[in-house]
Amino acid sequence: MKKIGFVKAFSTLGYQLSNHQTDWSAESDRGVCITVWEKELGIRDGLSWFDSQVHAGPYEIWGSKVGNNKRKKHLARALAEFGGRVDVVIVKGTPGEGYDDADPWGEERKRKGHWQIKSFDQDTGHFSVGVVRG
Repeated sequence: MKKIGFVKAFSTLGYQLSNHQTDWSAESDRGVCITVWEKELGIRDGLSWFDSQVHAGPYEIWGSKVGNNKRKKHLARALAEFGGRVDVVIVKGTPGEGYDDADPWGEERKRKGHWQIKSFDQDTGHFSVGVVRG
């Protein structure tokens, strides 16, 4: 499979990053897109899910980062304007060390389900998302 990279993964889904070095999410007039590390994904009932309190590294490492602050605004918008539905870029690599590649969760997968915010703490930025069938 050909590598497409982080920025291209977002643009494939219709989003532009304002800063590819610090952003973990993006928004457009039609939605919100977030990143999730492939190594931090869980599988439940055959569907992918992620919970920052379960899967992510220590909050002290990422909680005050620019990417978290921007993602908090994006997640709040996704809940307020898009019913909690988000697009997702799966980041391949090692969290905290860097990414190797990125995979846009594209149209062929959307036919089988979509990503939905399950919980969100506006103060800390802790959140959980999961694939919902249909």
